Amino acid sequence: MVISIFENEFLSCELDDSLPVLRHYWKKAPPGEQFKLKLLKVLEEYKALRKSFQNLAWLADTTQLGELDEQMETWLVEEWEDLLFAKAHVKIHAVILGESIFADYPMENFKRDAEQKFQDYNVHLGVFSSQEEAYSWIKEQLLIVN
Repeated sequence: MVISIFENEFLSCELDDSLPVLRHYWKKAPPGEQFKLKLLKVLEEYKALRKSFQNLAWLADTTQLGELDEQMETWLVEEWEDLLFAKAHVKIHAVILGESIFADYPMENFKRDAEQKFQDYNVHLGVFSSQEEAYSWIKEQLLIVN
């Protein structure tokens, strides 16, 4: 069952307890610091839900996110990755990308960097073009992680 966690003008966050996966969809690009603040809110929800769902996966749909500024790209690599994988213990992380190569580059870079830095944490990262592909991959990863 899909349960709405929160929604605002930039982002919708839901729990699909059938997998389980916490998924969020960007509706449009948030200005500057709002990107960071919204992601941190999703992270707090993840940490709370992980108490009930031990192998909770994370799915980020960035198809409507747009381009990030250089400051946010740097924050993703220098701070966000550590918060997500080392501190919140996210093991399965999937990202759905849009069609813009410029918007997708930070997400691809995030994936490559995180895979190297968090190899010892048994982190599984995937980048996809649809929710169906992402869900299929998440199901496979849940079998590996369990």
